[in-house]
Amino acid sequence: MPFFSIVIPTYNRARLLEQTLASVFAQEEPDYEVLVVDDGSSDDTLETLARHGERVRVFQQRNAGPGAARNLGIQEARGEYVAFLDSDDLWFPWTLATFRRVLREGGASVVMATPVDFSHPEELAGVTRAPLQVLRFADYLASAADRTPRTACAVVVRTEALRRVGGFTPLRMSAEDYDLLYRLGTEPGFAWVRAPVTLGYRKHAGSTSTSLESHHRGTLYQLEQERLGRYPGGDARRHERLDMLLYGLRHVTLWLLAERRGDLALDLYWRGLRFHLAAPRWRFLLGFPPWAVATSVRQRVVRR
Repeated sequence: MPFFSIVIPTYNRARLLEQTLASVFAQEEPDYEVLVVDDGSSDDTLETLARHGERVRVFQQRNAGPGAARNLGIQEARGEYVAFLDSDDLWFPWTLATFRRVLREGGASVVMATPVDFSHPEELAGVTRAPLQVLRFADYLASAADRTPRTACAVVVRTEALRRVGGFTPLRMSAEDYDLLYRLGTEPGFAWVRAPVTLGYRKHAGSTSTSLESHHRGTLYQLEQERLGRYPGGDARRHERLDMLLYGLRHVTLWLLAERRGDLALDLYWRGLRFHLAAPRWRFLLGFPPWAVATSVRQRVVRR
C-alpha cells in the first residue's frame, strides 16, 4: 500500500497536465501512486496519459465537475493519505518529502500547504527550500484565530477521514474545498506547513464573472450547511466555525463589491446578517452599508 495517493482531477488541460505530472514524477519521496480522473475531456488528455503507462492510474467519468472527480479518486485511492493536486498547478521536488516528514514527526489528519502564485513556470525557478516551519493544532477548527490566508485546494488528508465525511460536495461551485475542511473540522490533528513553499498555484488571465458567481454560490452553501448543523463540533465549537465562515464571507463580499457585483455582495451581506449578529461582528455589520454606497458612487463616477 503506498503512503500517498495523489488525486488529480482534470478537464481539457492536456498540455498543463503534462507539466503537473512532470512535477509529480520529480518528487524526492518515492512512496506514492498517481490517480488522474478525466472529467469528460474532449481534447487529447487520454492520449497524453497513455504515454505514462502504468505510472498513472487513469479513471474516466462524464463531465460532473472537480468535486465529483476528486470523489472518484478518493474512492479508488489505495494510500494511507490522499494528496490533492489540480491539473494546472505544480509541486516542488521536496513537496511530498515535506508532507511525509510532518506526518512522521507529529501525525495529523489534515496537512495544509503553502503556495506561491505564478503565471509561467519559469517564475518558480527562484523558489528555494526553506527550513521546515509547521504550526500544529488539535484539529482544523482550533486554527480559527489564525488569519493567514489559507490554501484549501492544496491539502493532504487521511484517506479514512475523507471517506468518513463523504468527500467533496459534487455541486458545481467555488469553495467546495473549504466546505470539506469544515466537515473535517474535528478530525484529530491539523498541521499547517508555513515553510517551505510546497505548491506553485497557477494564476489564469481572463474574465472573473463566472468565478464571482461561483464564489457567491459557494459561500451561501457554507452558510446553509452551518444553519442545518451539518458541520461537526456542535454548540461547543460554533464560535470557531463562525469565526472562519464569516471571515471568508467578508472577504468574498468585499471582493464582489470591488468587482462591481454589488448585487451579489449585498445578497451575501443580508444572508449572513443573522450569523454576524450571533458572532457578533459590529464593525462589518455597521460599516458595510455605507462602504457599499460609497464604492458604488465611486465606480459610477469612474465610468463617466
